[in-house]
Amino acid sequence: MKLQKQLACALSGLVWVALLASCTPHSDGSRPVTITDIGDTSGLFSPPIQTDTGWETSRLEAMIPARDLCTKTNGDASYFKTYNYNPEDTSPAPPNSTTTLASMNLHDGSIRWARKITPEMHTHYYYDKSATPQRSFLEFQECASTALISNEKYLAFYLRPWMTSEGSSNISDQRMNIMVLDTETGNEVRTIEVSGLVLGQAIVNDSLVVETAQNYYPAGTGVLNVFSLTDPHAEPTTTRTDNWLIGSTKDSLLMSPQSSMIKDAHGKREDFHRISTIVRTNTSGEALETITGVMAIHPNGWIERAKNPQEAAETAASPDKTPLAPLPRDLINIDSGTSLDITGQYVADVSLPTGPALLLQTITTIEEGENKKTTYINHSWLPATPDATEPRTDDMQRIVIDNNADKVLSKTTRMGEEDK
Repeated sequence: MKLQKQLACALSGLVWVALLASCTPHSDGSRPVTITDIGDTSGLFSPPIQTDTGWETSRLEAMIPARDLCTKTNGDASYFKTYNYNPEDTSPAPPNSTTTLASMNLHDGSIRWARKITPEMHTHYYYDKSATPQRSFLEFQECASTALISNEKYLAFYLRPWMTSEGSSNISDQRMNIMVLDTETGNEVRTIEVSGLVLGQAIVNDSLVVETAQNYYPAGTGVLNVFSLTDPHAEPTTTRTDNWLIGSTKDSLLMSPQSSMIKDAHGKREDFHRISTIVRTNTSGEALETITGVMAIHPNGWIERAKNPQEAAETAASPDKTPLAPLPRDLINIDSGTSLDITGQYVADVSLPTGPALLLQTITTIEEGENKKTTYINHSWLPATPDATEPRTDDMQRIVIDNNADKVLSKTTRMGEEDK
């Protein structure tokens, strides 16, 4: 009996130790990550209602798109997160701060699943006063375009970084957790911890690729860390690189000597297109092909490429900042090889109930100065999938985020009409 009591006490003590270990920072400086199902989601969005053009729902909490609003997009409407608008409340953020992440069914506006995540997500840089190198890095980005990425199977996003030594500003002392979820269920697939600055990430097949560096650029210290998403316990493979990870296709990485997201020397965001060279590689870093004259990158391997890369590069380098948009260019899918002439058109990334799409618009500008007005006329569209080959001119059912009314809605977008 005495032995049984001793065993019971020992086991009880071990349970308490385990519970404490799950709630406190690890002795090696890492931080635990927890994800829980919030259960009732009725407090996030109002029940969706049917409208003449589709459906609409209202945001009840401070829910914003979980992916940053980047130039050329109106945001990814698939995922929403809670957001604190008070800078005072995020400086500094405690380790146990949380974010609620919700997945929306874009066919009807209902919530598929919602999870509470600790520590909080770090997919936006607005109002971020945390003293980490990552915050400084994001401050000079056009948008945090790779802080949240997804494909049909996986969703990966940054969690708030921390410094292993209090008061340190050394990049080598920064740590960040990245969480990967199953897009259908919201269940955790894998959570990884990386050191140094995170320059970007991509999902290729069943792998998460994270680019890290010990500086604010990859040259000299850049590393591609490849994590298996089918074996969460597998150690990552690593490859040195001096290029930026700027995107991906289904089975390859898109690397470039220059970042497409850096602000100009005066700290202003550049609205004009940049000219870049893309080196398509596999996850081992082996170069597969080089593409010059790239002017913009879109989802699922779609790019805009100048018909005359040398002319476009010279125009981009001109001191008078000549706009690049009027230059002849093609819309190309890297995987399939499909090529479409889009000279004189603007390509916008939009969300459909079935996934991302590309909306082609013609631009008209009248008058000058204060009376200057630019209108975008919807011309045609195509799904942002490798198998799309021809633009369509039928009506498009589009997902729109109306920030003024705190609504998310599905509406009909008609070709030949002004986009409002």
